[in-house]
Amino acid sequence: MVTKLKGVDVVTVGVGLTATILAQELASTGLKVVGLERGRWRDTDPDFAMPGAHDELKYVRHHELMQDLSKETITFRNNMNELALPMRELGSFRPGEGVGGAAVHWGGVTWRFFPWDFQTKTRTLERYGPKQVAEDCTMQDWGVTYEELEPHFDRFEYLYGISGKAGNLKGQIVEGGNRFEGPRSREFPNPPLKTPHSSALFAKAAQSLGYKTFPIPSAANSRAYKNEYGQTINACVYCGYCQFFACEMGAKASPQTTVLPLLMQNKNFELRTMCNVVKINLDSDKKRAVSVTYVDSRGREFEQPAELILLNSYVLNNCRLMLLSGIGKPYDPVANTGVVGRNYAYQTPSNVNLFFDDKVLNGFMGAGGNAAGIDDFNGDNFDHAGLGFIGGGNINCGSGATRPIEVRPVPQGTPRWGSEWKKAVAKYFTRSCSIAVQGACQSYRGNYLDLDPTYRDAYGLPLLRMT
Repeated sequence: MVTKLKGVDVVTVGVGLTATILAQELASTGLKVVGLERGRWRDTDPDFAMPGAHDELKYVRHHELMQDLSKETITFRNNMNELALPMRELGSFRPGEGVGGAAVHWGGVTWRFFPWDFQTKTRTLERYGPKQVAEDCTMQDWGVTYEELEPHFDRFEYLYGISGKAGNLKGQIVEGGNRFEGPRSREFPNPPLKTPHSSALFAKAAQSLGYKTFPIPSAANSRAYKNEYGQTINACVYCGYCQFFACEMGAKASPQTTVLPLLMQNKNFELRTMCNVVKINLDSDKKRAVSVTYVDSRGREFEQPAELILLNSYVLNNCRLMLLSGIGKPYDPVANTGVVGRNYAYQTPSNVNLFFDDKVLNGFMGAGGNAAGIDDFNGDNFDHAGLGFIGGGNINCGSGATRPIEVRPVPQGTPRWGSEWKKAVAKYFTRSCSIAVQGACQSYRGNYLDLDPTYRDAYGLPLLRMT
C-alpha cells in the first residue's frame, strides 16, 4: 500500500552536487523543497575522519561511497547482437550513493567545455564538409552556446573555489593558462595547486616541442576560501587521497564543504535519506509529472506530490528513471526514432607509464587535478582534415593517485611475480609517473541506453542496459 503525503513545491531525486545547489537557491526564495536520497547521511565529521579516511581497500576496492551493485547495477553489451550481462564491479563510471553523491568521491578535475563542443555538428560541417562525419554518427548541436553558459560556469567555479589559471580573459590570451579555452569573464577564484615534480618534467618536455602547458583546473582548493554561501573550504595538504575518497581536511570542494551546512539550516528544506525513488508519476494526459513514488529503508512505499520534480541523480540513473516512468519516447536504434537513451557517449582514456632511475617523483603526493596539461590536440584545436575522426583529448601528467594497492608500476619485461617483481615495485613506486589522455567520444546510432529485458534490481524493476 502506498502512503500519499502532503504536496510540496519541489522534490529533488538525489541530494548530490546539482541537487544541493538547486535546493539552496529554491528554498531561499520561500519554496518548500524535499530532497530524496537513496543513501545515508554523510558529513566530513565524523564520517570522513582519520585514520579511516585513507582506507584504500574500503574505498577503492570495495567502493564504499558508490552505488551498491548487489541491489542495482547496469547491464552491458558491445553491440545489439550480444546478450547484455550485469556489471558486478564498477569501472570507469562510479555513481555515488549517499548525501553528496559522486561529488564526495570525485577527483575534482573541473573542465569547461569548449565553445566548439556546443556546436560540434555545425562547426564540423562548416570547416570540413559532410564527408568528415561518419554515416552512423548522431552528434548534434546543444541548442545553447558557450557564451550563454559562461556566467553559470563562472558562478559555479566561485561557489566551489576552483583552483586554476585563466588562459583567455574576455578574449585576451593570458600567459600560463589554457590558450584554447573559451573566454572567461574573470580569473579563477584560487591560484593553481603546487606543481608536482612529474608535471614540471612534462611541462619542460612539452614546451621544448613548442606546446603551451597549463595547470588543470581542480576542486582541491589551493588555499582556504570562503564562498558566496559563507562556507569555508580549507587548503589542500596534498595527501593524494582524492578520487574514490572523501576529503578529511574539507579541502576538496563537495556538497559537504560548499552548500550543505547552509542548506540544512534552511527551514524550507527537508532531507529524507534512505529513500529510493522508483517512479515519477504523470497526470492523466501523461504530459506533466505530478509526484514521485519512493521506497524507504523499511520497504514502505510513499507518494510525494510536487509542483516541480528535479532529476539530480547520476546521469545513468536519471535516464533509467525516465524509462521506468514512461517519460518521453524511448530511443529505437533500428527505426532511429525516440529520444530517451539516445546519443549516449562517454570518453576514451589512455595512458603511458614512464620510469626513471635517477629521479624520485613521489607520485603518492598530490591531489585530484594536480597536473599540467596541453590542449593542442583537444576539440577542434588542430586540423582534422583527412584524419577520419573529429574531436581529440587533453594530454596531461600529474601526481597524487599512486596508492599501494591500486598502483604497482613496473617496466615492461619485469617478471610478473617473485623477488625480482618485488624489487621493481619497491624501486619504481616513487620513480614512475604516467602521461594520460582524456579523449572525447562522439555519439553513434548503435550506442544507447534502454531497459534490460532480462535482469532486474532488488525491487523487481528492469535494470538499465548500455549498448
